[in-house]
Amino acid sequence: MFYNNKLIIPDSINELHQAIKNNPNHQLFAGGTHLALIEQETTKKNSSTIISLENIKELFDVTRNLQYVDVGAMVTTNKLLEIGNLAFNDLLLDTLINTATHIIRNQITIGGALCTEKIRYSLAGTLACMDSRVELIDLTKEKLVSKLIPINKIYKDDKLLIEKGTLVKKIRIPLTQFDFEKFYCIGSPINDPFNTVILAFGVNIDQTIINSIKMSITFPKCGIYFSSFLSSELEGAQIPLVPRTVSNVSQKIIAEIDKKIEGVTSLQKERAKRILQTILYQIIPTKSLFDK
Repeated sequence: MFYNNKLIIPDSINELHQAIKNNPNHQLFAGGTHLALIEQETTKKNSSTIISLENIKELFDVTRNLQYVDVGAMVTTNKLLEIGNLAFNDLLLDTLINTATHIIRNQITIGGALCTEKIRYSLAGTLACMDSRVELIDLTKEKLVSKLIPINKIYKDDKLLIEKGTLVKKIRIPLTQFDFEKFYCIGSPINDPFNTVILAFGVNIDQTIINSIKMSITFPKCGIYFSSFLSSELEGAQIPLVPRTVSNVSQKIIAEIDKKIEGVTSLQKERAKRILQTILYQIIPTKSLFDK
């Protein structure tokens, strides 16, 4: 695959730091989330260097406390699913289960799923709904300094804001539990990215009143819509929501998507609206909520 390219396999982040400083024309290789794209790009540049992350133990670490789980960027989605059965909410578990097949999930790393440059997959939107954070290290600087930022801050519309030479070290996933949560994926982000819609939704309820709400809608080739409007519109609303509220909110969301994200197709907008309306009608009081 990597014809005429030099291959470096560092054993630590410090060695990776040195390799990147010595090889500015490089391509990081993780689990193969977007293998075809890497092959296409690297074979065009005979002088480029492939730097594999497969031996950096820190990137495979998983640690947990009472509030969150820190997951190294090289952990696969299958491994995260195994961990998640003991720790995570159904929203994240449903997202992972619906991420490709078992065999492909063994190759997809968490870092790769978040940082593939030209397409957005389902995991980013769900993790953003859960207020997850990502730890970044700038490997182009003389001194290594890390920063922890919200996942939604590494995207703007259809662009990935992580610059070349910046490493995703880990993802911090809160042990969030929503009172009501839903994950939908209509279409396939791999086979039909231009018509696929992925929606993650979580809400907390006090008796029959919505007190917090999170949502992301992913359009794989166009970007991710993170809604602050939904919170201002529905926090404090009583459930079940009336048809007029559901209709008004869904129409306003689509209008906001039109303003914020370019290239969303008519089919995607219709799918997003129908999914959102379905979810909003499904938010109903349950016995467990009354028992709070």
